[in-house]
Amino acid sequence: MKIIQIFPGKIWGGAEQYILDLGRALHEQGHEVTYLARNSSVIEERLRGKVLLRTLPFVCAWDICSALRLSYILKEKNADIIHIHDTRFVPIVTTAKWLSGSNARVILTRHIARAGSPLPFFRFMFRRLHCMIFVSRLAKRLWAEANPWMPDDKMNVVHNSIPAFNEKAARISLKSQYHLAENIPLIVFTGRIRRSKGCGVLIEALGKVAHLPFTAVFIGSSKPTSYPIHLLKLAKERGLQDKILFHGFSDEVRSLIQEADIGVAPSIVREACPLVPMEFMQAGKCVIATNNGAQPEYVTSGETGLLVSPNNPEELAEALRTVLKQPSYRAELGKKAKLYFDKHLSYEKFINRINKLYDTGI
Repeated sequence: MKIIQIFPGKIWGGAEQYILDLGRALHEQGHEVTYLARNSSVIEERLRGKVLLRTLPFVCAWDICSALRLSYILKEKNADIIHIHDTRFVPIVTTAKWLSGSNARVILTRHIARAGSPLPFFRFMFRRLHCMIFVSRLAKRLWAEANPWMPDDKMNVVHNSIPAFNEKAARISLKSQYHLAENIPLIVFTGRIRRSKGCGVLIEALGKVAHLPFTAVFIGSSKPTSYPIHLLKLAKERGLQDKILFHGFSDEVRSLIQEADIGVAPSIVREACPLVPMEFMQAGKCVIATNNGAQPEYVTSGETGLLVSPNNPEELAEALRTVLKQPSYRAELGKKAKLYFDKHLSYEKFINRINKLYDTGI
């Protein structure tokens, strides 16, 4: 098949990595994949020369210029599938398809857990989609409740996944880089270092267990860039100045977490289907996550991880205290997490489901 994948934003985040991983898997299966993106130096720098990448303005939902240019691309590529990842692109893509006379099937994946509703004028365009994919049951429920006009048989749930990782490929060692003792538990946070991801809550929780042995490493870029200064000040106030490290951004996260004993995903906002807990589960690590999104759809508290309330340092501290004091328990949680991931969330299952939806829409 000839497939066009359209990046939704101008920054690199979870949705963009999802699209790139998906495109690579489809390419390995013999499909031709072209990527479209808005004018973005971030995306162009990461992908230029590595994949088939085109840029379009995508200024707004009713961007006629982008629709015209996309119609020429559809004619040139003779695409079978156009996969979009933001509702804003539905009018542009459906208009381009009409202008080009293309028979391409248009797929929309919704990556957010938010109600939202398109303007009535655009609804007929959504009904003409081949299908919609929601990354969690929560995301589908919120959309369906706000949009009862959308045919249910066009709405499907496919949980996120991440490609298999070969542990032997791990090239970076946090313990070696920071001269950490092997017998001291390593707690790892990965993602954007920002308030909404619960970084401040995690510092507060760690302060409540500061008497226990551990080192906590934050891996990711910061927003705002000065935010780690605030966190370091908070850590010092909580007696954690010798227990907290900020590693910064890394594109080798999955290598880095191989040494983790505990992974923490304390987001205080509702997540549609966060990848971070899955990364720890796939690696066989004990994961502690908040329960305010789709996390309970694949993390069973006390069995494949621990779930805590968002923005609750006391509850998070209690979960940390439990697994820090009981190495065998956290090891068992990690083992069961990996078994669950391999059985229910593997990338092979994910890509097979996507291919089926490309073909049939159900």
